[in-house]
Amino acid sequence: MQIYLDLLGGAAGDMLLGALTAVGAPLEALQAGVADLGLGASLDVAATQRRGLSALRVRVRGPESPPHRSWTEVRALLEGLPIAERVRARALAAFAALAAAEATVHGEPVEQVHFHEVGAVDAIVDVVGVCLALELLGVETVTASPLPLGRGSTRAAHGVLPVPVPAVLELLARRGAPSVPGGAARELVTPTGAALVTTLAASFGPQPAGTVRAVGYGAGAREAAPDEPVNLTRAVLLEPTTSASDVLVLEANLDDQQPEQVAHAAEALLAAGALDVTLTPILMKKGRPGTLLSVLCQPADRERLAEVTLSETTTLGVRWRREARRVLPRWVRAVATPFGEVAVKFAERPGGELSPAPEFESCKQVAEAAGVPLRRVHLAALEAARGVDPRA
Repeated sequence: MQIYLDLLGGAAGDMLLGALTAVGAPLEALQAGVADLGLGASLDVAATQRRGLSALRVRVRGPESPPHRSWTEVRALLEGLPIAERVRARALAAFAALAAAEATVHGEPVEQVHFHEVGAVDAIVDVVGVCLALELLGVETVTASPLPLGRGSTRAAHGVLPVPVPAVLELLARRGAPSVPGGAARELVTPTGAALVTTLAASFGPQPAGTVRAVGYGAGAREAAPDEPVNLTRAVLLEPTTSASDVLVLEANLDDQQPEQVAHAAEALLAAGALDVTLTPILMKKGRPGTLLSVLCQPADRERLAEVTLSETTTLGVRWRREARRVLPRWVRAVATPFGEVAVKFAERPGGELSPAPEFESCKQVAEAAGVPLRRVHLAALEAARGVDPRA
């Protein structure tokens, strides 16, 4: 599945999380995932309207915490969380991009960067929550519209700053992300929103071709003035229009890098939009053990993912080849079980047969919240899935 982020009124962590919840990310699974973070936080989700459009307003509830955390502290926190690896990789990529931008803006080493508002519990929950919602929806590819930028000034930890704030512009410059005038004399894109969009989106532009399966709106905190864009972010869940497509396979042989660094490179590639990453043990020249890094990606992402490979590994080059593939139509739906809602991935086999597969992380979160064995939740989700047709 694909998600198109239509940044109607800007981008902020709470708006993105609201849009992904509204488009179908199972709320119970999201709440369980937030509880598992161990930060004492929960999500307060309420229906609202902006200019007659139904939307969800998401706020993080929890204990107050010191908003000043170093990048080293935030990274250690994320690395220790009980979350799926792709969720962790995406969240780490967003904070790493923000740390690099802040380091440039303030002229200090990246390891010494201190996040201010972004280091608070609500910002951490927003980032991890957005990444978890994408995982629960089964989203492989994220695309986005150009980012609408406001004007004027805003008050931050460093005092009054121009809008867009320097970190936002630095994030856009690093990714080469397009922007457009936002038509409002206020902040439309926050550093958290910019970090998420610029690291998650594989490309920017109009909504890509595909079958629309769901649409959701996430609302910002304030009601925009009549002459300003509506304060909403729209998420469009898309199914590709064809089941056949060409993909690229990027490869590199690694024989002089620590295994932990190779694993980190794989996570970074997934966070950057790779469709899949595999590591295969191989024998190099003179019998040296090595690893074949294989990256499956869309052709448009070749250069960007090649750059990630060259940056995160010790290889001196990357090779690629084009391959045809056929993929089954897939959907992710939430099904009701006696223990709570579970995300289930459905695939349509040739002939129309549906093949349901409960998502492991969703089953795990529900099982832990209900205090029952994971296998019972898995079996209950399979039973509930038999009465669900995701094509309806």
